[in-house]
Amino acid sequence: MASDPILLTTNARRYKAFFYCNSVAFVVSLVAIVLVQTEKLVEHHVLEAAMILDLFGLIGAYAAGSCRDVSTSIYAMALAGAVLVYVVIHVVFFTLDHKDQNNNDQEDRSLEKRRKRLLLFAILAATITYQAGLTPPGGFLLQDDELGHHAGDPVLLYNYPARYNAFFYCNSVSFMLSIALILLLVNPNLYRPAIRSNALSVCTAVGLFCLMGAYAAGSTQHLKTSIYIFVLVAVK
Repeated sequence: MASDPILLTTNARRYKAFFYCNSVAFVVSLVAIVLVQTEKLVEHHVLEAAMILDLFGLIGAYAAGSCRDVSTSIYAMALAGAVLVYVVIHVVFFTLDHKDQNNNDQEDRSLEKRRKRLLLFAILAATITYQAGLTPPGGFLLQDDELGHHAGDPVLLYNYPARYNAFFYCNSVSFMLSIALILLLVNPNLYRPAIRSNALSVCTAVGLFCLMGAYAAGSTQHLKTSIYIFVLVAVK
């Protein structure tokens, strides 16, 4: 019927998965805002639990809403796990090579400043890539056609498949990196060694390059223009 979501018509189960995951993330975000005002709940790590549930809801919504097949959804969700595994391995090798040192106030303040900068970037990148993943460049087909194209599929996928794949995977990597960063940055026991070992800085740099790659692939249909975008960023 008119005004019904295309995804609901073409793949009802996937739409329901997206809708409920997105709704959970939205409601938990509102709960987190309320929890911030209560110090006792913050001290008991209730806020951290709410944020983790919120982020997993976003991961599920992104995986269900940004693609149309199960395997691609699994690949998208596995990216977040791969990032977490990398950070753990990086931190483990770093701690093996460096003996524990007593922290001073200056170092703690420096770590907190770096944490805030990384968290700001992660939240900004997650917001941009989440929206871009659900509404890719060129939009979606509104109805089936005689060429075998299906309603709800991205227009860019049929016109420029290689460019769409580059956009999708760059955008997905950047999104999952951002979510993984936020998950790590909400817990001091995790983000302190991760920041000291520069593991989070590496993840941030990779996420930034992937975000740039997604923009270059999705904002134009010409290779020359995409190259100009990379050159412009390099010059700046």
